[in-house]
Formats: sequence, C-alpha cells, structure tokens
Amino acid sequence: MKYRCAHCGKIVDKPSGHVNRARKAGLNLYCNRRCSGFGRRTGKTQAQKREEKRLYDIEYQAKNREKRLAQKREYHKRTYDPVEAAKARKKRMPYHVEYCRRPDYKAWKREYDRRYRAAEFGEFAEAYMLTIDLNREIKGRITNAQVKYQNGCTNKSQRREREAGQGPSRNRHSTVNR
Repeated sequence: MKYRCAHCGKIVDKPSGHVNRARKAGLNLYCNRRCSGFGRRTGKTQAQKREEKRLYDIEYQAKNREKRLAQKREYHKRTYDPVEAAKARKKRMPYHVEYCRRPDYKAWKREYDRRYRAAEFGEFAEAYMLTIDLNREIKGRITNAQVKYQNGCTNKSQRREREAGQGPSRNRHSTVNR
C-alpha cells in the first residue's frame, strides 16, 4: 500500500497492515527511521526540556508523596547497614569538625539556634529574641562585681552582723588563749 511520508513527503510502499493500523490509531507514517526521528522532534531547546521536566517532577512529587515516602522507607530498610554507616561517618568526622570551627559557620549556627529556641514561643518569637538581645546588652554594660553587689551577694557576713545590731568583729575567726 502506498502512502506519503509525514516528514519528507516522499511516496513509499509498505504492507497494508502497517498502514491501516497506523491510520486507525491516528499515527503519522514515515518512510524510514531517519524521517521518523526528525518527524518526532519537538523543536524545544535543552533548557525548555529541563524546565518542563522540573515542573513535571514537582507536580508528580506532590501527587505521589505518600507512595514515594513508602518506597524510600522500604529502600532504606533494605539497604541500610549501621556498621558501614558508622565507618563512613567516622571517616568524614575530621572534615566536619574543621567545618564547625569556621567563623562563618559559628555565626550561622548562633543565629539558627537563636531562631530555633524562639520558635517555641510561636507568634511571640520576635519578642523573645528582642528580650534576649536586650538582656545581653544590659549585662554587657556592667561588670560581674557590680551585678553581685546589686544582688546582695557581696559582704554577706558584714551585712548580717549589721542587721543583727552588732558592729563587724575583726577577730571573729581567731581564738584567744586564756
């Protein structure tokens, strides 16, 4: 049976079963594999294909979240070896320790921990963080000796004696021989 190629337009002869099946299914007919490949091209760039794939993956993950989580759990149970995982962690530990010592990591971690603790307070998280900052600023302006004096933690024995109505005794701890 003769038909026209959907890509190059050349007239070709193929068995009638192939042609009838393709027409019934609404498929295009091509003269050879090369024309078939050219005819199926979409004309999209790699960037367009990647963007479409990214959007498709997001949609797929949203629709099949529970199914994918179950698959991942099953795979983890099947393949996880605690002994091997411990070896891998131990091998990487020196690098992690060095990473944790970096000043930029310390600054990030300090801020992260601050926000994490504040999250306990829900809608009052910002107020909690401001209160902590205010206390830190106040404590930074006075010395420990001043704080102890304000809290009544210095000269306790003298203060007790004054409150009892006696003056401070100078030789309180010494013993006198009689």
